[in-house]
This record gives sequence, C-alpha cells and structure tokens, in this order.
Amino acid sequence: MNMPAPEVLLSVTMLRPEEKLLLEALRERGVRVDTALPADLASLLAGRSAPPALALVRNLSHREAVDAARRLEYLGVRVLNSTRAIEVCNDKGLQAMLFESRGIPHPRSLLAFNFDQVRESVAEVGWPAVVKPVSGSWGRGVSLLTDGPCVDAWVGGRESADAASKLFPVLVQAHIDKPGHDLRVIVVGGEPVVAIRRSSNDWRTNTHLGAEVERTEITPEMAGICEQIVKALGEGFYGVDLAEDRATGTLQVIEVNANPEFAHSSRRHGVDVAGLLADHVSPSPVVADAVTGLNPTGVN
Repeated sequence: MNMPAPEVLLSVTMLRPEEKLLLEALRERGVRVDTALPADLASLLAGRSAPPALALVRNLSHREAVDAARRLEYLGVRVLNSTRAIEVCNDKGLQAMLFESRGIPHPRSLLAFNFDQVRESVAEVGWPAVVKPVSGSWGRGVSLLTDGPCVDAWVGGRESADAASKLFPVLVQAHIDKPGHDLRVIVVGGEPVVAIRRSSNDWRTNTHLGAEVERTEITPEMAGICEQIVKALGEGFYGVDLAEDRATGTLQVIEVNANPEFAHSSRRHGVDVAGLLADHVSPSPVVADAVTGLNPTGVN
C-alpha cells in the first residue's frame, strides 16, 4: 500500500535543533511531514514517490540548498525559500546589487575581483572598510581594515593562502559605526515576527562569537525595511541583519540570511518561531500563540 505524499518535505543536511523544533511543530499541527537528505531526493525526482505540496529547504550547504530548491521547483513543488531567494541570500555581492537597485538602505558596497581592486575599493568606500567573502556565515573571513598597513597585511596573508586568487570576488563595504550592537529580525512569510538585539564588545556582533541576545521592539523602520526585502525576494523565511549608524541613527541592511538559526535565541526571547513557520507552511494552519506556541482553541 502506497503511503500518501507528505504535505511538507523538510530538505536538510542534518537535523539541527531548529529542524527538530520544526518537525515537532508541524506534527503537532497534524501535518504529514518527511525529511530528506540530498540523496533521498533521487526517488522523488525519478517519479518513484509522490511529490510533496511544499518543500522547506534547510540545507546547511549553500550549494546543497540551491540544488535541492532548483530541482524541486522543476518538479513543480512549491519551495520555501525560492531558488532565486536562496541564490541571492547566499551571495553578498548579489544582495548588495539587489539592495542598490531596490533602494534598500545598505552600506556602500563594491565587488573586487583581484588584489588591486581591493585596494581601489577600500580607497573608494573610505576608512575603516570591511572585506568579506561573498559567501559565508558566522562572521568567518570578515576583516576590518583601518589603514594602509591593514590592507597590506590582508593582501599579504591572502596571497599566501590563495596564490591563484580562487577565493575572489570579495565584497568591500563601508564600515558602519554601530552602538555596540546590531539587530536580527526574523521574517515568516511576509511579516517580521520578532527582533533581537545582539550586543558584543567585538565589532562583529555575532552570536557564534559570543554576542549577548535580548528581544527588542519591531519598530516601523524595521518593518518597512523588511517589507522592502520581501518585495525584492518574495515571501519566505529570512533573518534580516540590520545595523544602526551611530552618526545618523538610521538602520542599514548588512545582509539577509535564507536559513536563519533560531533555536537558541527563541529560548531567550520566548517567541515560538518554529510554530509560526509551521503555521505559515501548513495546508490547514492551526493558529498558535506566538509566545507559548500553544493552540488557544485546545484542538491540535
């Protein structure tokens, strides 16, 4: 007897705490959900099993995520996030180009394809400047260049590690003088559902580098920027990183993450992000309380 097709397919590299929370939330809502590693998609793509109504792509590898999303979309499956959104979010250079074309506030950003262009771009955006790989997470490979000797040291180290320049292009950005913290806003569908402040003595306010997390209000300015991003990328599940310019008090978008982590921060701010995402992708959503995650009707 053939098993009915899953209503939601969770495409993963591994089951992290986030994916375990999502599975629990979907099953609590009576949703038929399966998980799939990359190799598990073969049967589905070959037509040996029925396709799901929706696939939620949570692969850790950028390449895996794009590959899974693209193939599932070709199969006719609705994918969250879309292939295009994942591709843009996985490339900080593409993000900068998109933000510029859509009038989304962001730091001055230039792509550099060789060491001479790095020097030229730093001179153009001014001191201090940030150099980062176009693809990467958790603050890895991000450098703050404060003067000429810093650039010389960065170029020297990079030439030693990457003599063939295979790790280009890189993104050169103007540094935002932020007041000791940045902001992460989680967007589900088209709505910002929670904002957190990440504070650190390090200039990189990243939770993987020890930043402290606390919930903060979603201001009209934050909501407006998130609306611009959703219009540019489509509805999805995003982590929008913002920084306040100390000089002007305005917010700028640092980057948008298409595979945001939320398990640790949810324990701190109390918003049931997994439940809200499960509601969004469920065929017949059961509305859950955003803080407790409990269904107020008592029906599951």
